[in-house]
Amino acid sequence: MLDEKLLQERLAQFKPAPLVDADSTKTKDSIESYVIEEDENNIDLAKTNFLNFLDNEEIKHSAENIIRKYGVGTCGPRAFYGTTDVHLELEEKIAEFLGMEESIVYSYGFVTISSSIAAYCKRSDVIFVDKETNFPIKQGLLAARSKVIYFDHNDPDSLRSEVQKVVQKEKKSSRKFLIVEGVSWKTGKLLPLEEFLKVAEDFKMRIFLEESYSIGIYGKHGKGITEHFNIDPTRIDMIIASLEVALGTIGGICAGSQTIIEHQRLSGAGYIFSASLPTFLVQACLEAIRLLEDRPEKLRILAREFHLFLEETCNFKVESDPDCAFKVFTVKDDQNRKEKEEIVHDYCKKEGVHFLKSEAGLVINLSIHLQEDKCKLDKVHQVLLNASKL
Repeated sequence: MLDEKLLQERLAQFKPAPLVDADSTKTKDSIESYVIEEDENNIDLAKTNFLNFLDNEEIKHSAENIIRKYGVGTCGPRAFYGTTDVHLELEEKIAEFLGMEESIVYSYGFVTISSSIAAYCKRSDVIFVDKETNFPIKQGLLAARSKVIYFDHNDPDSLRSEVQKVVQKEKKSSRKFLIVEGVSWKTGKLLPLEEFLKVAEDFKMRIFLEESYSIGIYGKHGKGITEHFNIDPTRIDMIIASLEVALGTIGGICAGSQTIIEHQRLSGAGYIFSASLPTFLVQACLEAIRLLEDRPEKLRILAREFHLFLEETCNFKVESDPDCAFKVFTVKDDQNRKEKEEIVHDYCKKEGVHFLKSEAGLVINLSIHLQEDKCKLDKVHQVLLNASKL
């Protein structure tokens, strides 16, 4: 046992390496941030409000009625006293909507994706993931501690090649998982689902499909890329999505077979230990699904028209899928791309058209509200056209 003097000496000598490089961190004041007050002079295309549900009076009224009946939340996990009949109604509705046996509702979109992976994938498993996969999936991979192998973005041939390498080296067969995004959070590209399913089925892989940016947008009724490609959703082990994108509320969902979802109720850390989703937000999702109607089709029409405008009129290079509700686009000058994108972004911001910059390029989030307000859409078109000529 160490005496006090020796303990203090050793503590004084202990100098652990920093977890992050202090020189590379930014202070709060150095990070650009500002509030966009939407009016005739300012148009917010940074906010995710694809189907204009954030401003929907029917959803607000429905949520208000639930608050009057249930209050604002139970403050308890689902397995204890956090479940209401409204939670169960949404889970039944989601399963029916997506064509799966059962579904489960989480209180936070990020946790839904990350904890779902950790609930199934173990250290001895092999997970195949796209090189451009999103951050919540990466956090799930860290929690699972499985062997992770990356394949080229949206490339089923690259996936097949990587799986074959693993199979050839294996002495003992391991469980294999494929985790893919219906629409990439980073690039907006659409997954060629049938080609990936064929690889997964050939090698008996379990497939998790992350559909945050495709549910409510793709398919005649907004059911996602399984409906878009007319693929039986039961060929997929689990569909995962955040409710914080097209459906305009908070939380996340997973849908799959009864066996898969029951396992998650017992093993999903984000489900077991998190306070349940407030009941009025559950009701907001139920109301959003009821109000979908022809909104997905209207949004896709706007997305295709805007896609053509950026490419043909403004001469930008659009990376995202034509039907994608957010547009990832770049200037065509590869040598000075970042500088020119900065110029375009600053000019549009000065003119009252606000959108995002990312590593992949410039990002505009569309909303069907633009389709309904011709004056705003005309302004967006004119400002982007002027910016493209700078």
